[in-house]
Amino acid sequence: MRRRSLNQAWRIGVGAVIGILAACGNPGKSISVEREILVPDVKPRVDAMARTRDGGFVVTGIGATGWVVATDSHGTLLWQFIDPIDSAIDTGSPSVPQSEFHGVVSLANGNTLLCGGKYKGGQTENLLAILDRNGRLIEKRTEVPNDDSRFTYSNFFQCFLWQGGIMLLGSANDGTHGFLWFVDLDGNGVKKHQALVGNVPAVAAGTVAGPSFVFTAWDSNENFRVIRANEKGEITAKRVIAGEFIVQLRPMVESSHTSVIVYGAGRATLYTLDESLQDSRPPRQIVPFDVLAGCGYVLADSSIALFGRWPNVAVAWISGQDKSYTMHPFDPRYASSSVSAAVPISADQFVTVRGSVSQDPKDQGLVMSWVTIK
Repeated sequence: MRRRSLNQAWRIGVGAVIGILAACGNPGKSISVEREILVPDVKPRVDAMARTRDGGFVVTGIGATGWVVATDSHGTLLWQFIDPIDSAIDTGSPSVPQSEFHGVVSLANGNTLLCGGKYKGGQTENLLAILDRNGRLIEKRTEVPNDDSRFTYSNFFQCFLWQGGIMLLGSANDGTHGFLWFVDLDGNGVKKHQALVGNVPAVAAGTVAGPSFVFTAWDSNENFRVIRANEKGEITAKRVIAGEFIVQLRPMVESSHTSVIVYGAGRATLYTLDESLQDSRPPRQIVPFDVLAGCGYVLADSSIALFGRWPNVAVAWISGQDKSYTMHPFDPRYASSSVSAAVPISADQFVTVRGSVSQDPKDQGLVMSWVTIK
């Protein structure tokens, strides 16, 4: 509750700041929304998105259970999978889903791997599912953290491509202690290795950074940890940064640098960190575009693209060299709280997804947008 109340206060403060900045902004690159496609009959909460090996897209979200849709490269719906409702499970509230898919990866064989969690007796148990290229369920399984049945709680909240395979990033708890949980899979989703790391608070996000990966975690109500680890789960570097919220940016080109935006007191500060997680460039204040529920990328020229809200759903470009920035809103016809996910399809083009909760039923569903920044 503490973090949610801070979120509300931060949004109120930043709204006034952005209103001033919008009137006197320094334009840089242009942003255009080339086209938008509505996928109807999809619950509007969207969690993750990935590009398939043949250029299409898979998107995950949540209704009463987790769901997945796949489209071709033009946004044409190919198939939809909804995790079946289990009548024996009572979550206690319609707002609490039976299952959630927090991440998605397209496998080398054309199948789709989903990671997340499912409700179990007031706790969450991790969930992995594999669908074939037509959206049919091949396998649904639960991993046991370190093959130790004492872990009563576990969840996967992110999965991404990693050194020819897939890395699952999650958490596990034995009822007394919490652990960060890494699971290394091969390119077809078969487990190769797993590791638990103790004394790590709840993780916010993670990204690949060269031969290792970096994740951010809550340290306290006023601080965050940035941690670098290898595939064995060994922590090789860490740092604490003060702030109320943190957003980890994804690199468009392979880099050993890590970029994060830290929010606090109505301001946003960009940190660029080296392999030791020390400043490779001096931290600098940037326009406080609200990307807390969205995502962001570091482009090849060190500028950044952010997908979130301003104060309504929008995309922003911010220079890596000076104070130039550009912001562009999305079509208000599709009522959305934020851009949920975005994936690059070229050096200057992205496809974004968001849920639409417009009053008009014909405008409700999943919205895909093609965005160009150049």
